[in-house]
Amino acid sequence: MLTLSDNCSKTLHLVLELIDEIAPRSSFLLGGGTVLEARWHHRLSTDIDLFTNEKAMFELIDPFIRLASTEKWLSRGIAIEQIFGAYGVMGSTPHGEFSIHGNPNIFSNARTEEEIEGTGIFAQSIPEILLRKIRARMVRTALYYSRDAYDVVVATLYAPNELKLALDNLNTLENDSLEFDRHRTDLQIRDLEDLIKPKFPQIVKNLQSFLFDVLTRRIHREDFLNILDFDQEFPY
Repeated sequence: MLTLSDNCSKTLHLVLELIDEIAPRSSFLLGGGTVLEARWHHRLSTDIDLFTNEKAMFELIDPFIRLASTEKWLSRGIAIEQIFGAYGVMGSTPHGEFSIHGNPNIFSNARTEEEIEGTGIFAQSIPEILLRKIRARMVRTALYYSRDAYDVVVATLYAPNELKLALDNLNTLENDSLEFDRHRTDLQIRDLEDLIKPKFPQIVKNLQSFLFDVLTRRIHREDFLNILDFDQEFPY
């Protein structure tokens, strides 16, 4: 069972209470950096990302938005911040932000057996989380947010096999895009101030360089341990 940081836990339980009024929670998975933090304790996460299939999201989104706008839920601090058509919503609670997305899983085994705090919600797999970050925040949008970049680099230490699986699923065009971005002089990792309590400040110091070395497979776990002067027995 995975345990979340205090504010993420409070946000999750509050959002699930709302979902329970309109849909079965069993169709949702928890993903994103919050799951990685619960596994690795490598930084502090402040938001949660829930994922479901497209059909479930299509049926959920209108009732969810209407219910969130009622006095009951407004008084509890739920606020809708952004709507992505019929397939996504972002919002906030007094404890942190949340997002709900409706899209198909990339991997057939995207759902793990790791339950989140006895909620009946299960965690996404590490390859699923990493590949979503790489595709959505890097390859397709060139956003390169610091939290995503840091998570991908730290995966080299904690989950090298899962990271390899994610990178193996990139196609030639996606790999070419990452190689192109590696040489861009106008590209900068965004919002470094959003990295809260990073466990490895030496990674943050050279985050952009490390990220592109990882994404383009110029650096591997053993090299990384040597560069950072970590023991070769550093735990996965």
